Amino acid sequence: MIIFIIAYLTFSHAQEKKYARVVLIGIDGMSVNVISPLLKKGLLPNISKLIENGGRGELDAFWPLRTMQVWTSIATGKWPGQHGIWDHAKHSNFNPEEIRSKKKGYYYSNDRKCKAIWHLLGDNGISNSFVGWTTTWPAENIKNGIMVAPKVLYGDNRRTTIKGSFWKHVKKDVTPVEYESIVKQNIVEPHTISDKDLELLAIVPEANSPIYKLPKIKQYIYTLRWGFARAKSVEKITLALFRKNPTDVVSFYFQGTDSYLHRFWIFQKNEDEISNRLKQFHIDTKYAPLLKKHFGDVVTNCYREVDQRIGRILDEIKGPNTLVILVSDHGFGDGPKERHPFSAEPYGGIHWSKGMIIASGPTIKNGTVIKDASVLDIAPSLLHFFQLPVAKDMQGKILKSLFNASQQLQKPAKFIESYEKVAQFEVPFKKF
Repeated sequence: MIIFIIAYLTFSHAQEKKYARVVLIGIDGMSVNVISPLLKKGLLPNISKLIENGGRGELDAFWPLRTMQVWTSIATGKWPGQHGIWDHAKHSNFNPEEIRSKKKGYYYSNDRKCKAIWHLLGDNGISNSFVGWTTTWPAENIKNGIMVAPKVLYGDNRRTTIKGSFWKHVKKDVTPVEYESIVKQNIVEPHTISDKDLELLAIVPEANSPIYKLPKIKQYIYTLRWGFARAKSVEKITLALFRKNPTDVVSFYFQGTDSYLHRFWIFQKNEDEISNRLKQFHIDTKYAPLLKKHFGDVVTNCYREVDQRIGRILDEIKGPNTLVILVSDHGFGDGPKERHPFSAEPYGGIHWSKGMIIASGPTIKNGTVIKDASVLDIAPSLLHFFQLPVAKDMQGKILKSLFNASQQLQKPAKFIESYEKVAQFEVPFKKF
């Protein structure tokens, strides 16, 4: 009898295991040209598995490819003129002149002029958690939702990119507040990341290395520490929250693939190409072999690291009926060969206009080629997956190829005028 009871309780517990219905993964700056060689070499087994069990395609973005505006368009299905986020700063030249601030100021979540997908899902009873998305601080109150919002810190080396990170002392970064202690316990900060940890990305030069005298190198090594800590935090926080509250939708965002490629892109090339870049910035070419030795694998390694983190997260939260969607906001690649266009990033690549979408799950046929996809299509497609109405003032469409294996989801979509009190059919300052 005791054995039977134990067996029954074990079976019941197994039956209670809940998996996410949708996992939405953001990888900043990922594109076909970057990951295809890595996939062929078998270096990204978890991303490769998603592609093999579903499909992939390019994802159109829009210039000027500013991180905050594009990711907010992914979250809302709307152009910047509708959602109101144009850049990380309100005073930058990327803002339309008519609304550009004369004083320095930065965009926050309360500057967004429409609801994001976390609101639209939560308001309709779909529980969700979002970890690490840009321009989400201060964390908003979400019905049926959890928000963990990174913050950009200025004034010291804690601010290594325009994207935010997680810090134990920052307030207003978690909602509901009941999850704050869980989040804080799982935050990893840069000062805890050792040179040994960074071997997963690069070979950190010894303290007396002459390459520390080269422009940006010391700062960029801090970027490695900062990005590694952020990625580790994303993984730990996402899993800790799901163990506490297994939500229907789980979303998390990795930004290091963009930050590293802005800083270390050229070092993956041969020494002649590295030397040519050094010449452009009047840096002695004798350092090319040493830079190649220390940083030549950063581009490959940062994708391998993200792939491993994705694998560990999916192993725990993905079930047989989970739809996984992986998206990026733009691509990455070489700049003009004559001269690198950005003096502030002497060793970096540049943004390319096409990002990627990868999708896997029971609603999508294996081998699907996802065509004509845009960053504006993600929010409408998620609403359709949950059979919720798509707003007519959204600028994207439903990606039907994500649902070509589901008879239910091939039925006509539902529509409403808007999820806003006043519909946003006008698109101010649309210059794309």
